[in-house]
Amino acid sequence: ANLNLQAGKKAMEMSDFVLAYSYFDNGISFLRKKHWEEHYRLSLKLFDLAARCALTNGGIVSLKLLSEQVIAYGRSYEDKLNVLYLITCSLAFSYRLPESIEKGLDILANLGIDLQESRSTEACVQETMTLLSTRTDDEILNTRQMTDPTLIMAMKFLGKLEFGMTQTKPRSVPFVTQKIIELSLAKGMSPMSP
Repeated sequence: ANLNLQAGKKAMEMSDFVLAYSYFDNGISFLRKKHWEEHYRLSLKLFDLAARCALTNGGIVSLKLLSEQVIAYGRSYEDKLNVLYLITCSLAFSYRLPESIEKGLDILANLGIDLQESRSTEACVQETMTLLSTRTDDEILNTRQMTDPTLIMAMKFLGKLEFGMTQTKPRSVPFVTQKIIELSLAKGMSPMSP
């Protein structure tokens, strides 16, 4: 199973997600009955990466089955975040964008991130401009890198929300953008910060 995990990662590096999925699937088949208790990290990695490949390959049914396993056996909410993100992506790709947005908002709420949409859009934009005006360009460019994996996943959810809301709830986009800016300046830059 571990060798299949390594081979699947190499296939992903070469952008062959069909082959990678095959390796991960074979690795999963080699796991014994109590693998979630005895080999938790290996099981989690195999299922996470197989789910990612399933989404990339358009295997929505496989994604659903794999993610159900992680959700059922994941030891913490943070361990489930990767498959929850993939599920929200699959909902968006399946023309269920409002459902994807609601799921993303629920997950962010579970992570303690509130978008505070009760204010006016103008107030949100003004607050963001004020926040940015307190920093020089050099300070912003040299902000440290975000290292907290949970916050990095939260930023991915925010980025996904920003894209989805642009199409369905454009008035909510400034609140998402403000939260991305706030977290980036306070906790460090992530790949979603730009």
